[in-house]
Order: sequence, then structure tokens, then C-alpha cells
Amino acid sequence: MSSNYFKQTFYSDEVKKAKAEAAVNAVLADPESAPVEDEVRDKQVLIRVSETQRGQWQDAADADGLSVSEWLRQMADARWREIFTCTHPLEKRQSYPWAEICLECGTRLR
Repeated sequence: MSSNYFKQTFYSDEVKKAKAEAAVNAVLADPESAPVEDEVRDKQVLIRVSETQRGQWQDAADADGLSVSEWLRQMADARWREIFTCTHPLEKRQSYPWAEICLECGTRLR
């Protein structure tokens, strides 16, 4: 056995801890609420709703401290992430030196 094997074995917990802390910091930074600054928002989506629905949405957006447009954007972005990216917890992932795979949905993360 080489000394590199021992180093990798002894330091693997520290590497896992650093990765976990980085993931937690990324979640705490909450990038979904920050607008995408390098993209221009020049496209529109028209949604027809009843006056009752519009009032309900306005009340919900006001409770969250957002405009109705931003409230809808955040909900749509969150739903997109649920469908097209893996949102399962870290303990549901299998990590290899060459890849990381979610055991719940089978998504290859790297």
C-alpha cells in the first residue's frame, strides 16, 4: 500500500465535509430568488385568469413581499428544477471519483 492510499483514506472525511459545506452554502445563498443578471428579460408570457384568481395571486405575492410577476417566475423556476434537475438530498447520492449519481432518480450530476 502506498502512502497516497493512506492519505486518501484519512482525508476522505475532510473532503466529504468540505463538499457538504459547499452544498449547504450554495443552498443558503438562495440563487433562485436572485434575478439572472446576465440575461435580459425581454420575453413575455400571457396568462389569462379570472379576477378571483388574480386577487388570490396578488395576496400571496404580497405576503411573500414580491410582485405577482416575480412570484410566478420563482414558482415556475422551482418547478422546472424539480422536473429537469435532481433535488434529492445528498445522502441519496452515490459518489465515485469519476461521477456522482442520484440513487432516487438516476440523474448523473457530474
